[in-house]
Parts: sequence; C-alpha cells; structure tokens
Amino acid sequence: MKTRHKNVTLYRDRHGKLRARWRKAGHKPHTFKALPDTPGFDAELKAVLAGKHVEPEARHLPGSVNDLVTRYYRAADFADKGGADDKRRRRGLIESFRTDFGRDLVRDFSFEHIEAILLARIEKRKDARGREVGGQVAATNLRKQLVRLFNYAVKLKWIATNPVVLAERVGKNKIKGYHTWTEAEIARYQAAHPVGTKARLALEIALWTGQRRGDVRLFGPKHIVRGKVNFRASKNDADLWLPLAAPLKRAIDAMPSVGLSAFLVTEYGKPFTKDGFGNKFRDWCDEAGLRHCTIHGLRKAIARRMAESAATQAEIKAVGGWKGDQEVATYTAAAEQERLAETGFRRLDKHDQGE
Repeated sequence: MKTRHKNVTLYRDRHGKLRARWRKAGHKPHTFKALPDTPGFDAELKAVLAGKHVEPEARHLPGSVNDLVTRYYRAADFADKGGADDKRRRRGLIESFRTDFGRDLVRDFSFEHIEAILLARIEKRKDARGREVGGQVAATNLRKQLVRLFNYAVKLKWIATNPVVLAERVGKNKIKGYHTWTEAEIARYQAAHPVGTKARLALEIALWTGQRRGDVRLFGPKHIVRGKVNFRASKNDADLWLPLAAPLKRAIDAMPSVGLSAFLVTEYGKPFTKDGFGNKFRDWCDEAGLRHCTIHGLRKAIARRMAESAATQAEIKAVGGWKGDQEVATYTAAAEQERLAETGFRRLDKHDQGE
C-alpha cells in the first residue's frame, strides 16, 4: 500500500500489525517504528534519507516485562532522572530483573511474586566472574527500581496497583547505611597519612567537596576555576560551585606530583577506576585502623559538620548537591536529635528551677 511519502509503503506483518517500510534500489530497507503522520515518523524518515542508521524496534511480547522495560527507558520517568552514572546503575538493576523475567506478563505479578524475588536476591552467591553478589542492600536497591518500573506500568494502565508497593520490605535488619566519620576518626586517619601523601589528598578531596567516590577520583586541575571548585556531579548532573577550602589546597600543594587530568592517579599515572579507587581507599582506612569507615562516610561527615554548625537545609544541599530535603535529613538526623535534646533539657532545667 503506497503512502504520500516517496519509497514508503504500508504492509501488515505476520501478527497482522500495520507497519511502514522504506525501500529503494541499492539501499538497505528500513522498517519504521512509527506509522506515517504519527509522532516520531518524520524525524525517523529524515534520518533514513540522510543515511543515518536507525535502530529497529525490538519486538517483544506485548504487555511483557521486556515490553515494559523498553518503553520505560524511552520515557521521561527514566531518562530525565539522574546523571549518566546513576542511569547506568539503575539500568543494571533493571536488566538483572529483566534477564530472569523478561517474557513474563506484567499483569501476572502479585506482591507474593515480588517478595519471593527480593528474598532470593538477599541470598549471597558467586556470579559467573567469581564476584560475590546479592545481600540485603542488593535486594533493597532492586526494590527501589522495581517500584519505579511498575509505577510506569500503572501509568500505562496495564495494571491498577503496583505489586512492589504492596510487597513487604525484605530483610531482618534495618539498613543503617554507611558509618558517618567522627572528628576523632578523621584525626586518626590524618595522623596515619600526613600531608603530601596520596591517601591524605583523597581524604581532603572527599571531605571538602562532599562528593561520591566516582567524582572524587576524577577531581583535578580543571575543576579549580577562579579560586573555586566547580564540577558536575555524575549521579544527578548537579552543577556545583564550592569554595576551595584551605586544608584541601594545602593537601594539593604538598603533593610531589599529581596527574594532568585528575589529582589522584595510580602508580602508572592514570586516573583510578571507580572500583579501583574504592578498594584503594579501603586499604588506606585499614592502615589507619578504621575498618568500619568508608569514603562515602566522609560525604556524611561534611553534612554532619554543617548540621552541627546550624547550617540551613538549603546550605547543606548546596554543598552536597542533594535535591530533596529528605536526602539531607538522612545525613543530619543525628545532629538534629542532639540539638533538640539539648534545647529540651534546658527548658526542663529552667522549669525545675522555677524560672
């Protein structure tokens, strides 16, 4: 069936679905994702005529997990949230679910199925590469992504309610998150790793930028602009400007050598990989006798310091690049509790004295 577009015809595939195809002698045929005069068709046709390769639409069982995930990746619910690293992490979790249940129909999942899947994820095991996977954190992270994925199915009106929300949270113990470094622990690490060492520089970068290990490892000369620190957080794409703290500047200036693109480099002069840097910082903490401390705990430490100095929510978010108040509350809960308790006891003491 001809259309008003040159070399584009309509036909029905083996499932009876109407589709559009472009064919021209001497060129590879192209089957369109959209039909003529529907959203997306004109842009796709323009790309075909320009000789650009257009990925064919994957054919999945309608209403299946494969179908839902493919649609979800193209939707704003996924695409407009977080930076590149965060998307890669979320995609990895979703793909691990899709690998096992891709052909299952979304409407067939109940809260019981979700609970069984998450309970199985808690069990620690070795993957094909010999790495340990699974655990409570793994199950919790998967649950977060499944909530979002099935919420999208609700928006599509494939299901009426989200079975993941109805499922019980799995795990016997409440996850407390990473330990927040105390001032005594920071001092102990600094005593073990003096200024001028790579280990000390890593701590000062993390402590005075408040960033995640993926950003800390790449922090370099290009991020110091007009005497300030400027970089874009990889997780949520926040563009941050921070003061260049004196302890951080001293640690940089004291280094005998640094990398051209990143201050922290391996023995081969190359920036650390994300996992490589995490492992190296783990070694530095162990050398200082701080086996329970992690680099992410330093991100919490700067939030704790600011909370204890009575910084506002807006000020703390501006430093850490957090978007919501709830995220900040996670890091500042201890300081807030201590401050409120002290205020409450002062009132109680005045009341007892008859003031």
